[in-house]
Amino acid sequence: MKSTNGKGGLVKKLLGVAVLGALFLCLIPMAGAQSENGTSYVALGDSISSGYGLEEGTLSFAQQVAQDNGLELTNLAQDGETATSLLDKLQTDHVSAAVAQADIITITVGGNDLMNALYAYLTDAYNQRNPENPTTQEDMKNAIMGGDMGVLTFALEVGPGFSNSERATQALADFHTHLTQMVLDIRAENPQVQLVVVEQYNPYSYLVKELSKNPIFASSAQSLCAAFGAGVADINDVIASVAQQQECAVAKVYDAFETAQENPCNASVSLPVKLNLDFHPNAYGHGLIAQQVTELLAQQVIVPPEDAVVEDQPQGDVSNPAAPQTPTPPVQTQDVFQVQQPPATGDTSDLVIWMILVCISGACLVAVTILLNRRKGGKHES
Repeated sequence: MKSTNGKGGLVKKLLGVAVLGALFLCLIPMAGAQSENGTSYVALGDSISSGYGLEEGTLSFAQQVAQDNGLELTNLAQDGETATSLLDKLQTDHVSAAVAQADIITITVGGNDLMNALYAYLTDAYNQRNPENPTTQEDMKNAIMGGDMGVLTFALEVGPGFSNSERATQALADFHTHLTQMVLDIRAENPQVQLVVVEQYNPYSYLVKELSKNPIFASSAQSLCAAFGAGVADINDVIASVAQQQECAVAKVYDAFETAQENPCNASVSLPVKLNLDFHPNAYGHGLIAQQVTELLAQQVIVPPEDAVVEDQPQGDVSNPAAPQTPTPPVQTQDVFQVQQPPATGDTSDLVIWMILVCISGACLVAVTILLNRRKGGKHES
């Protein structure tokens, strides 16, 4: 009787190769489907995008947008993010890589820039009035957010002058410069990305309605809300200006919050007099933001036109923008964006690999069949 150990080992090896080839054939179509159908969504920005202040299990607007539109979300937002810090973050490897692979990017930024300028303004005013007992910007912020009624009363008194202050003017100029460069950097990394900048909102519009019921705070609350609203409007003017210049879309959140049927933010007042000035959106507010972004994406697939110019440096003198003084008309996205053409189906390189694996698997199966037949024939002869 002839030994068949060598042939048996060869048969097992060939069977193993055939099985691996079959597995590869199963995996390649699956990988191709994910590449063709998966749409990558990257959320950049501050605590609005991260979902700060929401109850556990409540979806942020970014999560809602991803869920409602079947997108694969990478949330790179960070609490406290400013235009300056986000601009720096875009230079890091992991963020740059995510931006380069993204199909859609949303940005929420500007609120912390405005609030930091407001805290600095209030600190300056407080220290001028109380030189013997000065405070710091961080202490001012903590006192206001903690509901210190003495500091809040002072803020209500001097706050209306903020919008015309040097602090506000400088913050707007810096924001214009940084947002412009931010968009340019994103476009340089990924020219075809669908880029949406989310407007800022006035978190205290609904709150002032409650404060106005108290005669002690009615006048000051209305003045402060108007001043804060003016600052938000200036931020949104900058966003509109940059969006128009650099051809990106703007999610109109400001009007949605102003016409909200209930309080869209965590800011609240309770009796006897306890103020919560948390300016972050609540679950209802996040729903409003998600609705604006989703409606914007539904209007058309927003992609820069092929002839859009991506420059290395911003046009004009962005360090001294006119936007804060001269409101810019809303960006008409239908004029500056075009509908994305559907991606070509299939990939020739994947097809070639698939055909090669088919041939290898087929050859292995044929070889196995021949060897098995020979082995059976040898047994019969012996």
